[in-house]
Amino acid sequence: MTDEYNILFGRRLAEIRKEKGVAQDKLALKCDIARSFVGEVERGKRNLSLRNICKLAIGLEVTTAELLSLIDEEISKEKS
Repeated sequence: MTDEYNILFGRRLAEIRKEKGVAQDKLALKCDIARSFVGEVERGKRNLSLRNICKLAIGLEVTTAELLSLIDEEISKEKS
């Protein structure tokens, strides 16, 4: 399931970033992380630490809950 969660998180990150009109390189700079890392996260290729989830939320000016919303939905489905 980890890979699926990474993909869902990446999809949500990209969705929010694009809605806000923020380029990957600008987000990376704001969060003090590599642009390549942002791209890998958006493609579901990276496991994230809580610290990096928080950095991305701060950089996008959203809550961590907003970033994790697709994962929450998937967990709810699995419980049903």
